[in-house]
Amino acid sequence: MFTIGIETQFKAWHSVPLPDGTKEPKHEHFWAVDVEVSGEMPDNSGMVIGFAQLKSRIVDITSKLHETVLDESDYFHDKCPSAENVAVYIFDRLEPTLPKNVLLKSVKVSEQVGCWAIYSKR
Repeated sequence: MFTIGIETQFKAWHSVPLPDGTKEPKHEHFWAVDVEVSGEMPDNSGMVIGFAQLKSRIVDITSKLHETVLDESDYFHDKCPSAENVAVYIFDRLEPTLPKNVLLKSVKVSEQVGCWAIYSKR
């Protein structure tokens, strides 16, 4: 079994609720996205999935978030635009696009260095 990883990023703004019921000021992040997939090589190609192929699928998803205010998108209208929910957003859209032999292990989303959330179903 092999694990393949891709890192990419996008820029977006958000404002998350605070414990007192207010919202923090809207602010920008360069969100880092790390995706791990795993699988066996299906043939003699030497690859579980091509890096470019996997990255293209991730960028197709994150490009819809790039240069947006997450709070204003339909998906986050009734959800907190947290790193946790951004990871779920990416995971749920990426998983069905992968070939049958490729398992999506996790999506890690970082708002800034040292602050991240990892989502996996397993």
